Amino acid sequence: MADSKAVIKSVDMSEEMQQEAIEVSTQALEKYNIEKDIAAHIKREFDKKYGPTWHCVVGRNFGSFVTHGCLSFTYFFASKCNGRILMWNLILASIQAIIQVMTVVILGFIFAKAGHFNMDKQKWLSKLNLMYFTPCLLFSNVASTISFEKFIGLWPIPVFYYVYSLLFYAMTQLSTRALGLKADHRRFVLACVMFQNTNSLPLAIISSLSVSEAANILFWGSDDTQEAVAARGTSYTLFFAIFGNLLRWSYGYQLLQKHQTDDIVEEYPQQQDQPQDSSSTTAPSERSISSSAPSQSVKQQQPASETSPLLPKHLHNNNTPVVINCHDQQQDPSQVSPASIPHNSIRKLGIATKQLALWFNSFMTPPLYAAVLALIVGLTPLKQVLYDKQSFLYPSFTKAIEMCGKAAVPIVLSCLGAQLASISASQHHTPGIQKPVAAAVVIRMLMAPLVVVPLVVLFVKVGSAYSILATDPVFSVMLIVLGCTPTAINLIQISQVNAIFEEEMLHVLFWSYGVVCVPVVTLIVFLALNVVDRLL
Repeated sequence: MADSKAVIKSVDMSEEMQQEAIEVSTQALEKYNIEKDIAAHIKREFDKKYGPTWHCVVGRNFGSFVTHGCLSFTYFFASKCNGRILMWNLILASIQAIIQVMTVVILGFIFAKAGHFNMDKQKWLSKLNLMYFTPCLLFSNVASTISFEKFIGLWPIPVFYYVYSLLFYAMTQLSTRALGLKADHRRFVLACVMFQNTNSLPLAIISSLSVSEAANILFWGSDDTQEAVAARGTSYTLFFAIFGNLLRWSYGYQLLQKHQTDDIVEEYPQQQDQPQDSSSTTAPSERSISSSAPSQSVKQQQPASETSPLLPKHLHNNNTPVVINCHDQQQDPSQVSPASIPHNSIRKLGIATKQLALWFNSFMTPPLYAAVLALIVGLTPLKQVLYDKQSFLYPSFTKAIEMCGKAAVPIVLSCLGAQLASISASQHHTPGIQKPVAAAVVIRMLMAPLVVVPLVVLFVKVGSAYSILATDPVFSVMLIVLGCTPTAINLIQISQVNAIFEEEMLHVLFWSYGVVCVPVVTLIVFLALNVVDRLL
């Protein structure tokens, strides 16, 4: 007989009779496919064993109101959960989730092939998305779901996220150094491994699982429903994504920027020759002036797309305090007026504040600003002002932000499709990208599950003493899924804006979503369901 799992919703009969009802229903589910035939089989068996007259209702969606005799009523969920049927349902759910993503990518590919979406338009749209639509999406998702209660009750989520991140970081550093990758490619692989898809794919998977044959395994108590399963999975995913977005748009954005050391082999000899020529014709008294000239000329010749726009600000502000200190050292202290001391202090305080603001802005991005603002709104009374459906601002302002945010994911996917079209049309292939691309895909899709699954199994076994979430099957399944999804699609957006690793990122996303994702994610979800089925 196939393994089955019944969820009792209501019962008024002996335990022996209840077990008989489950076994008979399992036999009927194996033997028949039509609900009327399943109900007829169960009625016949009960009439035969316990005497007439029994009534049986079978279905996925029905309402009933019945009067029953004493100790002769039961209401439960049962499904034919043998491995073959469960695996087919998981394959179908994974394929549906991937098709949802790939449909938009293919449409972007078609538009680019038709000549409506060239490279300049792609970069412009990616930058607009980064500066406008993506911040709206992050603000809407974070501010609407965050609260102090969730911070307290969902504490395992940030713990798991940062434990995952540290393990992925260590695993990637060891692997990429063992492979002998260059520093820039090590950063690229690290970004691909640390920042996985925490939005579109997990949400699509839990939505599909909640209405599939596997939904009964995810029920948390006798009064759980498919709608509640989907709602909890969505809530866990969005809360997990909050911490992913905070780290992705700060540290991840820095990883996918061009560093000065990336081009040091090509550019350093040329820059070194210029100071030598100028110093040979310059008097020693003028050396301090001439030494700054090459740095200015190099800065002017450097293309704007290859450096961070914050670099000139850092150079300017790092020189500012030096000038002030030199001026103060040359000035005779006896000639300093007591009235000017407060003025100088205020001026220095203003300069220090400006430098602190510039330092803070150096690692902030528009999406990260939006996430911080969303935390402020979600954890203060401002949330009631913006998200109370009876308030004036909710339909006029909040819904407008949400509407703009809904455009972010389709734009990212469309630009991804257009980039794939551009790559396929080009005969140029950057040499040396095969190894980092393969490393990113293998570590992210094959090695990460070897770390994630044991951690979740350990939490399920011993975590109930610390958090009630350890007893929720949905929570355990989502932790495994969120730790094992492919590289985040919006990393291509960061690569496009920073004009670096574009070809490498496209190859990683193609192999991750187009080739590896369906079989690997199907196996991961199947493994996650088996974990909760056996341990909970």
